[in-house]
Amino acid sequence: MGLWSAYFFVKFLLFAGGYIGFSPWLNLLFAVFTALPPRNALQRFGKNLLAIPAALALLYHDSWLPPIERVLSQTQSVASFTLPYLLELLGRFINLKVVVALIVMLAAYTLARRRLRMSTFAFLGIFGIMLTPQEGLLPQLPVQSHAVANAAPMVTTDPRNLQRGSLDELLSQFYARERSRQVHFQSVVQSDPSYDIFLLHICSLSWDDLQAVTRTDDPLLKRFDILFSSFNSAASYSGPAALRLLRGNCGETSHKELYDTPSRECLVINGLQDAGFEPHWLMNHDGHFANFFGDVSKRGAFPVAAEDPSGAAIAQRAFDGSPIYDDYSTLSRWWNRRASNPAPRVVLYYNTISLHDGNRAENAAASSSFAARLARLTSDIDKILDDLQRSGRRVIVIIVPEHGAAVRGDRRQIPGLREIPTPGITQVPVGVVLVNASIPPGRMQQRIHSPASYLALNELLSRFLSDNPFNATTLDLSTYTRNLARTELVSENDGTVIMQVADQYMMRTPDGEWSHWATIQQVATAQ
Repeated sequence: MGLWSAYFFVKFLLFAGGYIGFSPWLNLLFAVFTALPPRNALQRFGKNLLAIPAALALLYHDSWLPPIERVLSQTQSVASFTLPYLLELLGRFINLKVVVALIVMLAAYTLARRRLRMSTFAFLGIFGIMLTPQEGLLPQLPVQSHAVANAAPMVTTDPRNLQRGSLDELLSQFYARERSRQVHFQSVVQSDPSYDIFLLHICSLSWDDLQAVTRTDDPLLKRFDILFSSFNSAASYSGPAALRLLRGNCGETSHKELYDTPSRECLVINGLQDAGFEPHWLMNHDGHFANFFGDVSKRGAFPVAAEDPSGAAIAQRAFDGSPIYDDYSTLSRWWNRRASNPAPRVVLYYNTISLHDGNRAENAAASSSFAARLARLTSDIDKILDDLQRSGRRVIVIIVPEHGAAVRGDRRQIPGLREIPTPGITQVPVGVVLVNASIPPGRMQQRIHSPASYLALNELLSRFLSDNPFNATTLDLSTYTRNLARTELVSENDGTVIMQVADQYMMRTPDGEWSHWATIQQVATAQ
């Protein structure tokens, strides 16, 4: 095997640290190939010529990086990245702790190979991994589940003792259950006090991101009258997240079904339009990246065209150099136009990418760090809430992040990479502010701790439509938040699923294999 044994020792170290997976049979096959003795220099050259690309392909296969076909499909998008952003991304792959460990291991390997046959230890390492039971591949046990009111089935056995078929069946049961769930919007009573609805969709903000930059006590969060503390966005990319939000009147669907023709009864904005709200769509970007504009307008079936934000001040440049408009400037300009709009009720869908990875401040003196951009965004939203309050207009403001930014990443994904929809990415802070409602001073914030997703949010909105919260002289929010729809955590990207089963998170990779991701306690500790 020669120096090829070092390749396997490097992989053993990375596998032991959880930085890569390890396919025993493929690695064994490659080890046998590298151990074949060449008869002459030409055969040795030919063997190595074949082994190098095979080794790189096998390492990529064992990594947690996206499937190569998905990477190839994003070639055009990656080509639009600026050079500084590409260099920044490459730098994130360098883990100093791992580099030091590899240097120490290779130094020990160099000394040991003078006296020991290292290929033997490479084979022993592969066989050891093959013989060690892997989590998620243990003997099958029956799936015992019980239905929780308005919730997905919960498994009472240890999910790591379930085989692939059992977990696939559990996932199918979840989606089958979700297909039967739906929220309906009732038409507003014209004699009731009129109000508007602002739906602010924020790209790249999760609870984990807030913890990473120590802003879990951000003043904006304290302004929320209602806070969902266990809200699952179910997606880790903007397009799917927007579709899940805009189709949120129905239960959660698989990622693939998001790209089917939507049923009108699932469409949130259309439902609000039918209920008496004039729809509006505004963004602080042009929406061209990853066809976000097309996803919202066509697959989200948005009933009106997006409004042009180009008159607002430019605050940042995206990773492809396109302009990102200042949130307060964009929203305040729209709000000024709203004052001259005779419509008694409007619903605004606003999408902002001010926190997206790779953005750079337009003002060279301003910081482009995530923490600095987050402070500016929350300050801008604070200011627009102040403007709404001063206007006297009644507004329901709903703030929903699309997904997290993966600010600190984890062992399987570098910071910023969101291919695996982990809880650190999909658990997002969702809040509701009832501007100019009769809420008593010193009121306690209503916190919803049960597992929730878009169905609960729209059920809350449906209750507001049925029982106008601005009609009360003293508003009791608990009457609106009691027993909202529960949705257990299932998040899905294109080919990758994270599913909570009991107190465990299980992951299904694009090849259909299930493995244990982490326990709830492990995720909570990491955060």
